[in-house]
Amino acid sequence: MLKFFRRIRQSLFIDGGAKRYFFYAIGEIILVVIGILIALQINNWNEYRKDRILEKDYLSRLKEDLTFDISWIDYYFLDRFEKKIQSLENAKAYYQGNYVINDTVQFLDDISFGGVFGNVDWTLNKNTYNEIISTGNLRKIDSDTLRTKINNYYESVDAYIIASKNYVSGYINYVNSMKSFNPNNPKQISKFDQKFLLDHLKTEEFYRLTNLEITLANRIQDWAKIIKDNAIDLVENIDQALKD
Repeated sequence: MLKFFRRIRQSLFIDGGAKRYFFYAIGEIILVVIGILIALQINNWNEYRKDRILEKDYLSRLKEDLTFDISWIDYYFLDRFEKKIQSLENAKAYYQGNYVINDTVQFLDDISFGGVFGNVDWTLNKNTYNEIISTGNLRKIDSDTLRTKINNYYESVDAYIIASKNYVSGYINYVNSMKSFNPNNPKQISKFDQKFLLDHLKTEEFYRLTNLEITLANRIQDWAKIIKDNAIDLVENIDQALKD
């Protein structure tokens, strides 16, 4: 093909058709430019197609992570909140002399339950988000609004995780220091430990720790609800993006 065009150029030049040669050269340049533009367009289309495939993969995996977060927040925080608060209120009532113990082992087990999620372990799944950030692929999410929502969600989660570390009351360590724990029989407690623990539940230190734990529980419940609502909203936005 190149030889063909070369022969045409040579023929036009030899025949003295300078004007015709000029127009021919212009036409050849235009054809080359068009060819380059078409090649660039095809390459851009291929890159766009690959970006959309990657975006869909990221969004699908983010949705799975967020669905896990929602379930975890329900199980670990919200579903156990009422029982935790009731256990702590019973502990306060016992200190105040307003609670009659019918089953000592069960009562002490409830006192231990008052410490659930007291160390505020936000076991949330950030694997996909961390991968997106570490690879610099956040820009692969085509929607500016969705990118912002994703970023804001995980930044807020990080902020709550950091803030939670400043609110640990010490309730769990206090209770656990007065009795041994057997994971195969978590309700097991010796007669001596029962009396030892009951005596220390009547101390001012324990009462203060119980109040701190109730305050912590209410704060964590509020934060857990906010994170859950934000996760649900983000899942809805991701679903919409996957449909488009």
